[in-house]
Amino acid sequence: MINAHRPFRRFPSWFYGTVLALQFLSAQAFNGYTFFGVSNSRNAYLVNMSNTVVKTWNFSRTGGYSAYLLPDGTVLRTAMASSGGLNGGGAQGVVQRVDGNNTLVWEYTYSTSSVRAHHDIEPMPNGNVLIIAWEAKTAAQAVAAGLNKSLALWPEHIIEVQPVGTTGGNIVWQWHAWDHLVQQYDASKANYGVVKDHPELININLATNTDWMHFNGISYNARLDQIVVSSHNLNEVYVIDHSTTTAEAAGHTGGRYGKGGDILYRWGMPSNHGAPGTQVFKVVHCAIWIPDSLPGGGHIMAFNNREGQGTSMVVELNPPQDSAGFYSYAAGAAFGPATPYWSYTAADFYSNHLGGLQRLPNGNTLAVESTTGFLREVDPAGKDVWTYNRGGEVVRALRYAPEYPGLKNIIAGVDDDALVPASVSLEQNFPNPFNPVTTIQYSVPKESDVTLAVFDALGRHVSDIVRRPQKAGTYTESFDASALPSGVYFYRLTAGSVVLTKRMTLIK
Repeated sequence: MINAHRPFRRFPSWFYGTVLALQFLSAQAFNGYTFFGVSNSRNAYLVNMSNTVVKTWNFSRTGGYSAYLLPDGTVLRTAMASSGGLNGGGAQGVVQRVDGNNTLVWEYTYSTSSVRAHHDIEPMPNGNVLIIAWEAKTAAQAVAAGLNKSLALWPEHIIEVQPVGTTGGNIVWQWHAWDHLVQQYDASKANYGVVKDHPELININLATNTDWMHFNGISYNARLDQIVVSSHNLNEVYVIDHSTTTAEAAGHTGGRYGKGGDILYRWGMPSNHGAPGTQVFKVVHCAIWIPDSLPGGGHIMAFNNREGQGTSMVVELNPPQDSAGFYSYAAGAAFGPATPYWSYTAADFYSNHLGGLQRLPNGNTLAVESTTGFLREVDPAGKDVWTYNRGGEVVRALRYAPEYPGLKNIIAGVDDDALVPASVSLEQNFPNPFNPVTTIQYSVPKESDVTLAVFDALGRHVSDIVRRPQKAGTYTESFDASALPSGVYFYRLTAGSVVLTKRMTLIK
């Protein structure tokens, strides 16, 4: 565990108001632009490494819990619905996609008297969006499910939405916690079983209030086809299988891992499933997968608020998992690891609720002390290398490298040299799978003869998307596969002596 102090004294939060930004910057910081929204506001901001605001977004709805800058330069964010029920903490109900000119591109509402989106969302590689939501269950339904008291419940569910038009969306996959419960209170009711024998299920009698689970973070691992979520009220992170069909997700078999929608992995409070061990999380937020390409790739990170303890902690877990994504588990025991792979805390690092984090390409970690709006980047030894105090309540923040394609058209007045990539790179096509058009982004650090070609699964040349000299920069090209059959294809970038290849899938 790392316990560190930032290199200057922090003044009381009232000193900063909402606009004063204090800065500390070290050469060890990861260069880029930091993107964040302010909670319960209509604004998001992009700041450079000098903590100067270089871009401001003004949205049509209040929101600010979760926001992402997508590769095409649009912002995907959560926002407040104008109507609907289930008005709990973190309630949202709307997902918006907004371009760099503050023009609304897409708005999807998921808010009625019986369901409501809340907290976090996750943009997926195929262009769809994962959304966390509550669903209302009456006290009678809860008692029938084995609850030991008469209490209406809002169990969690997750939907995957495929955007359609400017306001539509198809729910193409869903998972419901209500399908994966256990109780040993009443043998005459549903879900009866021995809790300690079923770590793959959630004990309904952990419920002490209506919003008894309160998911607040969601992240997707494309390689594993798994989802991780964090539960504020149950003090755990859970991993579930996304490879299932919706029907399989409602059951206990099927999918890549053979367990349907049951929990594949859980960590943070062993007593929840009747196992011995120490409670680690005391309120948890922002569960994320670390991307495979980064230091710690494939690990899980989460923000441990440690409510009431005076200091919070960033926790990195290396789950006991084989190369195929299956987790090891000893019956009756807590899920491993026994201790985090890495953690960070400091004497004045504390947010009693909320909290955000991100692993950066240089191995540093961006952490958000949400309740005070204090952002910091720390190195693996726990030393601050960049800090920023925006003031107000900042739930999440994300750092984007200067060559990130989403920055290309939204930063006015930035020196073009700052956008010159450091090396040849080839991004995954978006969306993927696709039908029939997809976009491919790539970067070249110097003027080169560039070829971007497509091949079928047998290695036969299908098309040249690009074949010409190009100057240093980041480029986006479209590929139209209208004339091609469904299948797996490969696209290859050649820039000078560098050759990079990736796979894409056409589904018609």
